[in-house]
Amino acid sequence: MFNPFKRFPVDPSSGRFYKGFLRLSDKGGQFGYKGVSRIYSQEKGDPNVKGISGFDSVVRLNSTYLELVDQSYNWRGTWTLAGVIFFCMFFGLFCYSFIGVMMGWGGNSFGFWFGTLLIWAITLPLSLLTYRMMTSEVFFSTYYPIRFNRKNGMVYVYQSGGTVLSVPWRDIHFVLTSAKMGFSTQWTIVGCTTEEDGDTVAKAIPLPIDLSQGPEVILMYWEFIRCYMEEGDEYLPDLVDTIPWCPPVEKQKEGWLFGLLYLSKQLFGRLGLIVNALQLPIFFVISFPRWLVMATCNIPVWPAEVVSACQPAENDPVNKGAENNPLQVWRPMLGLQGKTRYAQSFAREREAMDRIIARLKVKYGGQESTD
Repeated sequence: MFNPFKRFPVDPSSGRFYKGFLRLSDKGGQFGYKGVSRIYSQEKGDPNVKGISGFDSVVRLNSTYLELVDQSYNWRGTWTLAGVIFFCMFFGLFCYSFIGVMMGWGGNSFGFWFGTLLIWAITLPLSLLTYRMMTSEVFFSTYYPIRFNRKNGMVYVYQSGGTVLSVPWRDIHFVLTSAKMGFSTQWTIVGCTTEEDGDTVAKAIPLPIDLSQGPEVILMYWEFIRCYMEEGDEYLPDLVDTIPWCPPVEKQKEGWLFGLLYLSKQLFGRLGLIVNALQLPIFFVISFPRWLVMATCNIPVWPAEVVSACQPAENDPVNKGAENNPLQVWRPMLGLQGKTRYAQSFAREREAMDRIIARLKVKYGGQESTD
């Protein structure tokens, strides 16, 4: 039986919230999306990459697996806030018109009843839609992690209800796609599995990257993941050094203050600080529904078979997580480090990037990158 009040989670990998393209060959997408701009190669690195970065999405990196947050984590709470605002608006209008009928404000005039029924026909479906939006984040999961296991070559995607999508790394087509958002174009990477024809998209796994800076910056994120999965162990310490801090969501719920900091974080040092300062009132408002979402949701727990497959070595020398965050993590998050500390931190990250890029140039410098 159809249940109009059934709640649906904002799970990026569910397929309900991603309709950018239907086939890998689609060059013109739907609903503002521009289709597939590029299909990345897992086997060949790009020696022309400008840097290597996890863009603040890494929950855990060790010698066995890399765990990332989901694409929706960055703006968790916005669906709840938008849903509350629009639900109150539409349902409030319905209730106001209903009270008018009960009080007999318009008598039995045709115009009054026509207007009232028209209002009900519009506001009731919109109230239901915004109700689902309002309840799509609370009482589900704090985040929907993605694990890349470099030992067995598998990718595990945690989904709503605790189910896990397990796909071989080499069976996923990672594509670059974009969407027109107002005055800017947002770029992202989506991992796709295909039907037997090798073109029709069966499953879409959006990665936690969504930026307007363009393909060159997005490539920095792709090479971070590709190097982890494809290159040798000598890359791992440098990949760790490119990560300034990790979201503390693996074994605990994000607090209100960290949520506000995460919304306000800087991806490119101090340059965006002025822009984000202007948006701080918006971030402040969103931080409260974000905190409500985190407080009501459960921390995701991987099934025993995934935990077993991803068990790291007992004395793994490579192990980066939130426990390694700086004591004043808000400083690197907001780009508010002192000049000396900022220079030291950026130098360590830049030197690690340069070492990785140098290896890529030696290994792939004589080859053309493949789309």
